[in-house]
Amino acid sequence: MLSLIMLKTYLISGKKEPYRILFPMGFIYLLWATLLWLPQIWNSGTYPVLAHRYLMLNGFSASFIAGFLMTAVPKFSQTETAHSKEIIFFISITLLGLLFAFLDKENLSYAASALQAGLILFFLSRRVLKRKVNPPYSFVFIFVGLVLWIISALMGTFTVSEAFKNLHYEGAIASIILGVGSRLIPGILGHAEIIQTQRAHYESDKPFLLTVPFHFYAMIFFFVMSYFLTGPIGIAIRAVIVVCVGFFYWKLYQVPKEKTALTWNIWISCWLILASFLLKAFWQDGLIHASHAFFFCGIVLLTLLIATRVLQSHGPKDKRLENLKILYVVTILIIFAGATRVSAFLMPENYLRHLGYSSIVLSFAVILWGHRYLRFIKDL
Repeated sequence: MLSLIMLKTYLISGKKEPYRILFPMGFIYLLWATLLWLPQIWNSGTYPVLAHRYLMLNGFSASFIAGFLMTAVPKFSQTETAHSKEIIFFISITLLGLLFAFLDKENLSYAASALQAGLILFFLSRRVLKRKVNPPYSFVFIFVGLVLWIISALMGTFTVSEAFKNLHYEGAIASIILGVGSRLIPGILGHAEIIQTQRAHYESDKPFLLTVPFHFYAMIFFFVMSYFLTGPIGIAIRAVIVVCVGFFYWKLYQVPKEKTALTWNIWISCWLILASFLLKAFWQDGLIHASHAFFFCGIVLLTLLIATRVLQSHGPKDKRLENLKILYVVTILIIFAGATRVSAFLMPENYLRHLGYSSIVLSFAVILWGHRYLRFIKDL
């Protein structure tokens, strides 16, 4: 899928900007994970849950997260860029875990997942300790998410616990989205006053942890605690925290000040993230299926939209690329694919076929986005 010429370009540029290697790999993992469900339309037999989960979370999500953070954090902190060995080690761990997932070695795939998060955490910690300036204080949520990722993965390595699976596949990734998003999303949507308020806190000579407001620590505490409370109480607390972030940090009750296809679709995606957590609070019978509303509209859609900004700003630097109508098409298709997946629970006799139908729609959306935007990976 990727030509040898493009791959050579990635390897040359990757040390400075790791996203040029990791975004295309994440794209392949996403498409692969999606197409695993396609055979369910005509042959509802094989059910590759472990491989699908690994490809989606440890392949797609982890690659985009690592690509973004390994590129952005050195810039925010004004420290050294990523080393080739750090990128190669991350890629190798990811591929090893994928092998274990396809061999149905769940405990070993969890061990690889823990190593992934550990490597990203080590990378970030080294840069933050050597920083010339403080990173945004909301990034503390990223560190919390990575610690949750490691703990839940290690628990999955040695025990069988649905609670820790929920923490692994939702809580850790949601924490990272809330941490990155609380700085990035208001900036993209044009809410300059939020960014200025945050800068007043973290642009100082204080130690990084002292720049974090008390209320932000409180939100992190209650969000993490919610995953250790069984029943509807924990789900409700989690929903309240996400809604608070959406209203007070992302300012979703206002339309984007900068009005482009990208900002409108990010705004829609963020609203759907809030809706997905509220859906879980009110739909106790379909928790795992309601979670897929967050996976589709939160993880997949928001990741591709943020990646659009990264690819544009690091590549051709042409803002018109953020106003292409294809972004609306991609968003509509991903929302439709998510709705098809979530509603499959309501039609048990055709449940597996609906997974296949969802796969078709999501694959089409991913291919459309990749065809239009991944070409800018090579624009140096």
